[in-house]
Amino acid sequence: MKKFLQNKKGRYSIRRGSRYPSKDFFLSMPSSNQGWPEEFGFLLGGNGPSYILSVEEGSSAHLAGLQAGDQVLEIEGHNVSTLGPQAVVAIAQTQKNIPPSIGVVSRIQQMDIIPGPDGRFGFTIVGDCPLLVEDCSPCSPAGRAGLKAGDYVMEVNGIPVRQHETAAALIKASQGRTLRLGVLCLGPWQKHSISVEDSQVGGEGARLDRKHKALEFNRRVEQILGDEPEVKEKLFTALKQYAAEKRVEWLASVLPDILNTEEHRQLISNIR
Repeated sequence: MKKFLQNKKGRYSIRRGSRYPSKDFFLSMPSSNQGWPEEFGFLLGGNGPSYILSVEEGSSAHLAGLQAGDQVLEIEGHNVSTLGPQAVVAIAQTQKNIPPSIGVVSRIQQMDIIPGPDGRFGFTIVGDCPLLVEDCSPCSPAGRAGLKAGDYVMEVNGIPVRQHETAAALIKASQGRTLRLGVLCLGPWQKHSISVEDSQVGGEGARLDRKHKALEFNRRVEQILGDEPEVKEKLFTALKQYAAEKRVEWLASVLPDILNTEEHRQLISNIR
């Protein structure tokens, strides 16, 4: 679970346990919470619980470690895990701290979609920030994997996506191979109360899961590129640059040039 906090000098810091290293950021902040959450760089959705649908890069919310797909659990220590966006916003806007502290936990699900005989997956997406699944037949490969209209696509093959063009390019590049989507589902199965203790356990589990995936990725790189040190060096150089700059479109454009064989491209679904 992550917290979004203010300290006495107006500096916004990241509480231990967020996705980013602890560091202070000097930002120009609104003088009140009346524009929360948009003025702080993120949008809410859902019908109860409430979920973060998009986070603006470089905003205070982004620097605090909030991400699309997070569920809002508490505001200033108040349990809001079952409330819809209007109720959550109303509570946040009455808080004295600017911005109010917010506890969240990721609710992104990973779905592996095996393409049909024609190489396609059988769903369409629309919009930007977030990407909405507009149509998905239950009988399609995506439908059989659990995807449905009304879901939000947050990741494609482990790469966070905000723009329709980027997501479409990554999906097209996967045609004929298994596609992994990170999806936020707002179905009724998620509409239950979640305690702060549960969220802390979930956050620790997510941290261990990321560590396991990193180790698995390194193992796969050695397995596939062990005899091609130049390709491996190019791949890790690109990933380091992406980690520093967070330019998804750039990463999507350079990966096919680096991983230019069918065997190489097996690594794309492992990239996180």
